[in-house]
Amino acid sequence: MKGRQDFISPLVNPFDIERPIDWSRQFPKRGRIELEIGFGLGEVMLQSAQERPDVNFIGIEQHWERLYKTLKARFEKRAELNEETFLNNIKILRIDARVALERLFEERSINKVITLFPCPWPKKSHVKHRLFSHNFLKLLNSRLEPEGSAELVTDDKKFFKWVLQESPNTGFSWTTEEIAAQFNTKFERKWREEGQETFYKVAFFKKSHVSVPIKKDVEMKAYRLRDFDPQKLQLKDEKADVCVIFKDTLYDPAKNVMMIYAMVTEGHLFQHLRIVIVKTKDFWHIGRAEGQTLFPTNGIARAIKRVYECAKESS
Repeated sequence: MKGRQDFISPLVNPFDIERPIDWSRQFPKRGRIELEIGFGLGEVMLQSAQERPDVNFIGIEQHWERLYKTLKARFEKRAELNEETFLNNIKILRIDARVALERLFEERSINKVITLFPCPWPKKSHVKHRLFSHNFLKLLNSRLEPEGSAELVTDDKKFFKWVLQESPNTGFSWTTEEIAAQFNTKFERKWREEGQETFYKVAFFKKSHVSVPIKKDVEMKAYRLRDFDPQKLQLKDEKADVCVIFKDTLYDPAKNVMMIYAMVTEGHLFQHLRIVIVKTKDFWHIGRAEGQTLFPTNGIARAIKRVYECAKESS
C-alpha cells in the first residue's frame, strides 16, 4: 500500500466533486449507506465497518484532530493485516452536517443515521446550533430511504426532552429509552468518569417522506464597469437572510487590481470569499477570484453583486 495515499484515501473533498455526490462511485462495491454525524475518534464507525464489510459508512466530523486520529487508527488497523480490502468501506467528510445533508446527499439515499453525544448547546442563545431541530429532522427524513432510521444518544436530559418537542410532524415515529454505557467512545468514558451511568436514546423510524429539495450550486455572474475609482469605493455590509461582511481590501495601482475579502453567512453555511476587481483594456471586471474552495451559493452571488453595486456608486 502507498502510505500517504492510503492514509488520506477515506477523505472526500466536498468542493472538488460533482454535487450531490454519487456515493456508489466512492466505494469499491455497492452497499447500503450508513452515516455517522460527529464520529469523534471513530471508535463506533471503525468497529461497525470492520464487522459489516457489506455496508458503506460515511462519517462527518469538523474537528481536524479527531479526524486525523480516526484516519490514523484506520491506517494502523489496515497495516496490521496488510489487506487491501480491509476497512475500505469508510468515507469521511469535514463539513457541517446540515450543509452536507442539504448539498451532498440525494433524497432517499441513506439507510441509517447515528449521532452519539452531540453538543447540546445548552444556552438559549445557542439553540440555533443544535442538531435535531424540527427543520433538521425534516431534512434528515428527506435523505433517508423508505423505512430508514436514525439514532440519537445523549448524556443531556434537557437536550433529550427538547428533541422530543421538535419531533412531531417530521415524518417520523420514535421510541425512547434510558440506556447504560455501551459505545466506549471518548465522550461516553468522560461522562462515566464524572459519575454518569444513564444515557438517553431516541430511535427515529421513517413513516412518511418529507421532501426537502437539494440545494444546488448557483451560476456565478461576473460584472463589468467602464468607469470605476478604487479610491472612492465604500463597501456596505448586508445583514439579512444572507449576511455579507466585508473585512479587508488590497489595491495595487500599478496593476489596476483590487482584492476584497468578505465573509458570507447563509443559514448554517459560513464561507470566506475573495472578490477581484481588475482592469483590462476599457473595462473593470468584477467577479470571484480564482483558486477558492467554496460552494457557489446565492450568498456568494449576492456578495459579488454587492461589490458591483458599491463600485458603480463610486464611478
